[in-house]
Amino acid sequence: MPSKPEKQNARKAPHLKKVRKLLNNPVVKSFIYGRVVLIFVLLLIQLFLFLAFFIWLEPYTKYLFGSGLAASFVFLVYLFNSPGKNEYKMAWMLPVMFFPLFGISLYVLMHIEDLPHKLKKQIKLLKEETDHMLALPGFSDALVPYPEIRDIALYLKSEALSPAYTNSDVRYFPNGESAFPVMIDSLKKAKKFIFIEYFIINSGCMWDAILNVLIRKAEEGVEIRVMYDAFGSAAISPVSYEKYLKSLGIQAKAVIPLVPVVAAYLNNRDHRKICVVDGECAFTGGINLSDEYINKMRKLTYYWKDTVIRVTGKAVRSFSSMFLQLWDLINNTSDSFDEYLELPYESYDIPGVVIPYGDNAYNKKDIAENVYLYVLSQAKKYVHITTPYTILDNQMMNALIFAVKRGVEVSILVPRHIDHYITHCTGRTFVKTLTDSGVRVYEYTPGFIHSKMFISDDTTAVVGSINLDYRSLYNQFEDAVFMYKCPVVAEIEKDFEETQALCTEITAEVYKKSPAIKRIVGRVFRLCAPLL
Repeated sequence: MPSKPEKQNARKAPHLKKVRKLLNNPVVKSFIYGRVVLIFVLLLIQLFLFLAFFIWLEPYTKYLFGSGLAASFVFLVYLFNSPGKNEYKMAWMLPVMFFPLFGISLYVLMHIEDLPHKLKKQIKLLKEETDHMLALPGFSDALVPYPEIRDIALYLKSEALSPAYTNSDVRYFPNGESAFPVMIDSLKKAKKFIFIEYFIINSGCMWDAILNVLIRKAEEGVEIRVMYDAFGSAAISPVSYEKYLKSLGIQAKAVIPLVPVVAAYLNNRDHRKICVVDGECAFTGGINLSDEYINKMRKLTYYWKDTVIRVTGKAVRSFSSMFLQLWDLINNTSDSFDEYLELPYESYDIPGVVIPYGDNAYNKKDIAENVYLYVLSQAKKYVHITTPYTILDNQMMNALIFAVKRGVEVSILVPRHIDHYITHCTGRTFVKTLTDSGVRVYEYTPGFIHSKMFISDDTTAVVGSINLDYRSLYNQFEDAVFMYKCPVVAEIEKDFEETQALCTEITAEVYKKSPAIKRIVGRVFRLCAPLL
């Protein structure tokens, strides 16, 4: 008869086998031993040592108390007189007030040279190249035949270096699965070059299908450049995957690689979604190159709602320019853009103005937010918004509420399903403030809504990668398209209304019924909302 320990081991054996099988899974192995986990562990060690140092200083508290108090006072004076959003300053107040030396040291560590000197120099060179690009034929003010939007067109040209275009066409796709085959078809027709820039690239049927086309096109001599964010695309081991793509004849670059050092610039992610083919067409919107965005992920138990637009005509120039600017920036080069911009573009006899534009954390101009604020300020009848996140600053919050007080109907569609728990809980506290002020907010009942759109008065629409949160509005590389009196605006509004019909309105009663723990978590983390 087997002994008692042997029986226990026999019972445990199936579980141990499952654990071993899980640990031997290639995906799990690559995650456990991968660069991202290693860097995360090293960062935790740094923070632990940093905190341990201040604990070690505790016996000397009586000597340090006075100096810490003086240091915190001087620092707070400096903080409130420095440029930047007040919400960021308030978020840093808490650690500085309660743990003066630790809080100040952490702030300094996070803000020492948040952009390396060579990148600043490179940005200056790129501005000169882009100024030259604006002087090329087709970039004159004559592209703005609609005087009522001359102000925003001039703003985007001067601040974002993004001209306005007429005679360009825009096609709208209400979900990722309808856009994907069109994107594949466009890639298959490439003859000269393909530019791909996405926050997330992940192995699966979507990316594998695209990669197969890229490999074939590279063999045909088509120039292919691929950029992806090193954090967003962490699942593919960004640095080693870069080498793999290069071995296939594809130029590739992981943007802002993760390093085991606490630094502010690591928060400046490349959140853009851009695909340019031969300078003839460009795709952008909310989707990344991963299976959930086309509802092909097997473990996805709800519907993923996203949107895409395809731009054709001269307006594609701006997408090529945005891509090449960042490509030169991260490769520390300053190549001429002319061969990718001086192309014979098809002209469309279509009314309306199209302005593709980008934003980044380093220009300190808040272009992404200012365009949204412009739409809100100009609206007369309605503003309809879709966004996955609602972590708002005071300026955006006030603009939304002010629009309602002026008699403008403001409706926002947000997801019911959660992808980031803390972000979701925090966002719901902002939703309560909005609904209490008359803004109507709806939960997308079928699943997760990831699209980022503003539509107003049947005339104006903005579609792109820009969320309504601090990260998108201030910290990341983003892109979008401003459209005015284009026929496609009616299609975008129709899709909004059809999507809204599937939603449930979030009223005060609905918010009160949400679990108390979610409301508590949201209120607590709202204190540091700008840092989420």
